[in-house]
Amino acid sequence: MKKMEFVVSYGNDHSSLERLAGMLNRAMVGTENPVDSVQLELSQEDGVIRCQFPLGPGSEGKKSYCDRVGRILAEYTLSEQEPTLLRKLFQYRFGLQDEMETDILIAEAVALLDGEPDMGEGWMGRGRERRLLKLAARFSQYLEEHKQLHLDGFVQFRLRDYRAEVQEAAETAIEERLMEKQYQDFMALLKSMVEWQEIRTSTVHVLHSGGHAFRLLDEEMRPLDHDADQTKAGTDGMPDEQEESLVVSRLLAASPRQLYIHTSEPDSQVIRTIIGIFGERAELNPGLPAH
Repeated sequence: MKKMEFVVSYGNDHSSLERLAGMLNRAMVGTENPVDSVQLELSQEDGVIRCQFPLGPGSEGKKSYCDRVGRILAEYTLSEQEPTLLRKLFQYRFGLQDEMETDILIAEAVALLDGEPDMGEGWMGRGRERRLLKLAARFSQYLEEHKQLHLDGFVQFRLRDYRAEVQEAAETAIEERLMEKQYQDFMALLKSMVEWQEIRTSTVHVLHSGGHAFRLLDEEMRPLDHDADQTKAGTDGMPDEQEESLVVSRLLAASPRQLYIHTSEPDSQVIRTIIGIFGERAELNPGLPAH
């Protein structure tokens, strides 16, 4: 009986090699051939897995074996090598040393890579299964034409488009993390200003009738100042960041002792920002007051 043989090598990482060998063994369960006709030999000394499959009547064809092994190598790449690749990018390219922060960024980058099915072209944003199928096809095709595959070298030199997507996800995760940190630092600065600045107004009511519509009233439910009625019109059509900035700046200028927020959208970004800045001074009330 003819046999198909090839070698999968993966350097000196013995524990990873053992995990890969286990995945390959499990993948052979349920093949058309007896288990003892499929031979996998793990050699930790030279860091290789030697695979031998029977070819002939009653056995699976070469392509079937290559597809099966290619799928396992793709799963291994996504589950084992991808987080390692991301960790190296964060630590050596971006200089991160905090392990917890790095773990968080790896999780965020993987989420970006997995994305949602059928969103855009390329690897990123098409769902994990789509990326898995693309990698599996690349591995399978290579195994049909070669008898030896070095995983690190294959990913390094033959999957450059995949590596580029991984790097793009890492860069995006870093940028989003930096923007979030800058936002939190700015919020902390504004909160500090509120705590230290002089009280100028006893009470301010924020009437939020939804979306970008705001009115600021004093304790007697009168417009806070001559242009308060313009707040509603002035924020219509504004980007969220400008809307938030305008309302917050007016409240900071008023510097109220007590702030009552009347809204039916307590989870909107601008409302959460106001509460975050004014803290215990702010009180949330559902709906709009009758007046």
